[in-house]
Amino acid sequence: MIPQAKTGLVPESSSRQVRPVFSWSRITRDCLYFLALAIILGVLWNFSLLLKAFDGRLINEIQQYQLVELKSKAEQLYPGISFIDVVSAKKLYDDKAANFVDARTSQEYESEHISGAISLPVRVLLQGDIEPDKVLPDREAVLITYCDGGECDISLELAKELSERGYQNIFVLGEGWPGWEAAGYPMDK
Repeated sequence: MIPQAKTGLVPESSSRQVRPVFSWSRITRDCLYFLALAIILGVLWNFSLLLKAFDGRLINEIQQYQLVELKSKAEQLYPGISFIDVVSAKKLYDDKAANFVDARTSQEYESEHISGAISLPVRVLLQGDIEPDKVLPDREAVLITYCDGGECDISLELAKELSERGYQNIFVLGEGWPGWEAAGYPMDK
């Protein structure tokens, strides 16, 4: 018998097959299993958050949080300026006991605003392009400034500016235009 040289090759007579180390179909299958598991765990972990998102409570909570943050900022930076909620503002509106002042841009005002509101963009006021006395002659009238609600603070800036110019009864509509619109209160479009 002649000894075989060691070549590292598998003899032809061997029925053993060499399997590749990896297979694309196996990798794809494992990735899909992992993805499905991640989705299931994510839904279970955030189930209450998902329920809040679908029934609208999440948006309300976010808006309330933003309002609390805005009020906190106002208390620190602008003492003496008060906030008013949309229901109380509507009562003043119905009693014709307040003037609503839109702090947003003229374009936003033209697009949609609270019925009867006065447009007084804070940027225009700060640039000196308009005197508040011309649009708001009564410095003791109740004024409610508003903008886009949430993190929008230009109504707060307008309230501060009016306060510094001698207006005394100024409130900021915390929920802003979105809160008024969502309540279905009178508006012009």
